[in-house]
Amino acid sequence: MSEAAVPHIFQHTLKAVIKRFELGALLLYLASVAFALGAIWFEQNQQAEAIMQATNQWYPASLVEIFNIESGLPLYHEQLSSSDFTLLREVSNDTLTLVFIHPFYLLVSSWLFIAFNIVFVAFVVAIRGSLSKTLTLSFDPIHALENWVALSRIHGKYQPIQAKEPISESIAELLQKLQEAKASQGQAELQIRERLLLEPETGVGNREFFNNRLDALLKEEDSRGCVMLVCFKDFDTVQTAYGAQQALDIVEQAIGLIQKRLVNFNNYFIARPNEAELALLLPGFYADEAEKLANRVLASISQVPLPIGVAQEEFVHMGVVCFAGDNQAYKVMAEADMALRNAQLQGPSQWFMYDTGEVAAETAKGSLKWRTFLERAIEKNAFVIFFQPVIASQSDQILHHEVLSKVRDSQGQLTSARVFLPMAQKCGLSAKIDLLVFEQVCRLLQYESKQPDACSLNLSIDALLDEQFIEAMFIKLAQVPDIANRLIIEISEYHLVTHLNKLAPVVGLLDELGVKILADKVGQYVVSTDYLRDCPISYIKLHRSIVYLVHEKMENQVFIQSLKARCLQHGVKIYALGVESKEEWRTLVHLGVTGGQGHFFTEPVAQMANAIVLP
Repeated sequence: MSEAAVPHIFQHTLKAVIKRFELGALLLYLASVAFALGAIWFEQNQQAEAIMQATNQWYPASLVEIFNIESGLPLYHEQLSSSDFTLLREVSNDTLTLVFIHPFYLLVSSWLFIAFNIVFVAFVVAIRGSLSKTLTLSFDPIHALENWVALSRIHGKYQPIQAKEPISESIAELLQKLQEAKASQGQAELQIRERLLLEPETGVGNREFFNNRLDALLKEEDSRGCVMLVCFKDFDTVQTAYGAQQALDIVEQAIGLIQKRLVNFNNYFIARPNEAELALLLPGFYADEAEKLANRVLASISQVPLPIGVAQEEFVHMGVVCFAGDNQAYKVMAEADMALRNAQLQGPSQWFMYDTGEVAAETAKGSLKWRTFLERAIEKNAFVIFFQPVIASQSDQILHHEVLSKVRDSQGQLTSARVFLPMAQKCGLSAKIDLLVFEQVCRLLQYESKQPDACSLNLSIDALLDEQFIEAMFIKLAQVPDIANRLIIEISEYHLVTHLNKLAPVVGLLDELGVKILADKVGQYVVSTDYLRDCPISYIKLHRSIVYLVHEKMENQVFIQSLKARCLQHGVKIYALGVESKEEWRTLVHLGVTGGQGHFFTEPVAQMANAIVLP
């Protein structure tokens, strides 16, 4: 923001006071001159009256001539030198006309008048300088505040106040309190999330947290994953014999070992449905991966030291279930619970998973085949983009379209991003695929330049942290700058929080180009929303787990309300993903959501013709 936008109270006030002082001095000077002229004029009138009564008396120096009107002859004449000014004044009666030197000439030619002017000007200059200095000192705190405001607007954020005046100190104190209030508000919102969705003793998710994530995952197209239930057999015995704290310590150690084992997996959820159980949700896992991980988790938990009297070899049992395609949460959890009971029936610590006909087919397609398939798809640009509209809550108009992608195999079948993107990430191909889709969207926006609708595109964290991708993206935007204001980049909330320092410069450059930023999957993880303060975010999109059956889940409604209060401060609009029913949409609109997206409105629409045939 330019400095011209800052009101200059000090300068305006100083100029106004000085101008009024100068005007007053001018009026005083003119009044003095007028008074002197009037005095000379009056004196000449008195002298003329005396001379007319006795013409033979002494004549004043200012009298030039006395002329008799009846005879036409001069009675007195004072010869003026050729250098004298001839500005004269006449005073007459019935018989005589007296000619005087004009009072104005007498005044301006007087050395007393010249001395008066010098003294008056010196006096005015001195008073003006003293007044300016006094006002400058008096307005110095305001001047300092104006400089502080201008500097803050130039830098785009409040700068430290250097002045020590009472006003400056009070403003500095208010700014500090404002910053503390904003920080405490972020902490308060985080506490609301934690109380609603986290188990208070261990800090992991509670039953509602786990059920929401599972419901949301199962609603996604081509969803797959794994659920593991971990049960501690003699938990009640430890709690009774050694106390609640000893039992809690065992659970916390087990959680820590599980998290250490899953350190290389950034997309998993852990919860504590009840005191003696833990639940793991692992999106995108195949059966063979689940088997390997189950062995490692079991081995890790078996390292937890147990008190005397508790059998180590029978303390931990696990039930594992893999799911893919269309499933219901209660069926998945029922199968996981049955698997857990089967493991407990066997006696010793172990895990159990039921075999299904789907397991063998999934295991047969390993990472090597996926890499070969995806590299061939990248080479042939076999990616098809679809559009799903985001609908306004108040007018039912389309706000923008989200770009979804699928890949076509050699048989012409389409595979959704939910299936191929996890494998692309494993093979290190996410950035290349994101760049292909990004270029398709740019070409489509350029081709359909008359269409005002914007498009949102979800970019992976691998792409956003890849220097080659970032360079190629900005080069493309520089080639077609007109599409920037119609482009929205979606970034996962989790990645915005965990990689904020690396993403902030990229987000800032995109914002300068006119590209809007959308924080995606908000509410999937329990994290702080301070990124709204640190990044130029225009929109946020609620995760499916928050939207699913929101009309029945008060904790999700409270979460949205707290989030809305934070968004209002930063001018951020809230969208909802995965709206499936009229009841959900009605509740979301009531809670202040700006737009919605999901099968309740429409299915994704393919844009193959324009996206693929464009040059």
